[in-house]
Amino acid sequence: PCQVDCPTHIDIPGYLELIAKGSMKEAARLVKEVLPFPYILGLTCPAPCQKACRRTLVEEEIAICRMHGHAAEYSLLDPPTPYLKDPPTGKKVAIVGAGPAGMTCAYYLALKGHYCKVFDMQPQPGGMLRYGIPEYRLPKDMMDRELDHVWQLGVDKQFNVKLGVDFTIDDLFAQGFDAVYLAIGCWTSNKMRVPGEDADGVVNAISFLGEKVEGKPVPVDDSKEVIVIGGGFTTFDCTRTSLRLGAKVHTTYYRGRSDMGATQEEVEDGEAEGTDLRLRIAQKQVVVESGKVVGVEYQKTKPGEPDASGRRRPVPVEGSEFTIACDTVIPAIGQAVDLKVLDEKSGVKWTKWKTVQTNPHNFMTDREGVFAGVDCQMGAKTIIEGVAQGKLGARSINSFLMGDD
Repeated sequence: PCQVDCPTHIDIPGYLELIAKGSMKEAARLVKEVLPFPYILGLTCPAPCQKACRRTLVEEEIAICRMHGHAAEYSLLDPPTPYLKDPPTGKKVAIVGAGPAGMTCAYYLALKGHYCKVFDMQPQPGGMLRYGIPEYRLPKDMMDRELDHVWQLGVDKQFNVKLGVDFTIDDLFAQGFDAVYLAIGCWTSNKMRVPGEDADGVVNAISFLGEKVEGKPVPVDDSKEVIVIGGGFTTFDCTRTSLRLGAKVHTTYYRGRSDMGATQEEVEDGEAEGTDLRLRIAQKQVVVESGKVVGVEYQKTKPGEPDASGRRRPVPVEGSEFTIACDTVIPAIGQAVDLKVLDEKSGVKWTKWKTVQTNPHNFMTDREGVFAGVDCQMGAKTIIEGVAQGKLGARSINSFLMGDD
């Protein structure tokens, strides 16, 4: 059951048995057959496999994720020999985006013998792994050791170039690439759509985390009182980063604890570090004085009638408005794709949900030879889902390049 529930379908019983025998490198090698970054995922995966672990029938689930992360960490300095590369095919693939999906796609296409080149708008690879996850959750020097396994397969790279600004899809085909994989991610924060959200003191969650990772000055310190709005992983990354910078932090969410996108472990860690967690309250407006944030006005909510999905939609409680004072507001209520990167000339179309339109069976867009995956094609997803989609994208691109159905 655990293997079925894992998006990448790792041979979990197999690698656990190897770990039990002390064969760490072979365990890491077995995982890398379907998951190229077992160390990274060992620290960051929400572990859907563990919810299906049959050990819960006896006591509690096995720490499945932490185990393959441990085996991979043990092998980082002396990595296992990758599975044999196929002979060069002469085919070239351009991969736009060096996040989990793009790097995974490059890894498996390189093993198939294709030449791959990864393009990314950031100065270093990793995407949200590097610029969206704080150091305390994922040490970047260790992450780089595992990402280096992709470059060791002969994958080429070019950073500080952005699709739609420095190059287009037409440019890539003109350079001789036979296929393009779009893994451009969701780098735009969703708007709260409440009055005052453009005031001085409202901070973009993605920019806040990225600037902190890069060592740039951030607008949070021990003199600030911060409100972080949302219930996902980014919410608690912003919460715990702000706490570690010395700020007093309130974390607010308009639904209940069980509805949060973050794992209970993340939520409990945030509370343990000192955040004031407020549930079932929805922001009505950012309170502004002289152009600066001084607080957020909230209204209490209660579960309403189930919607079409069966989920109970929160409804406001009349007369329950109140205000929480603060200096800084960090909305972390979801992410979206930057629609400016692809114009009509690209031949790639958008869905009504503002994601890239693809064939659901092979992930090819409306333009021949252009594929897309994960966040830009499905909306913001987890890292493990990104890896799984990158692997499926590699399989489809390989079939396309080799003339298979």
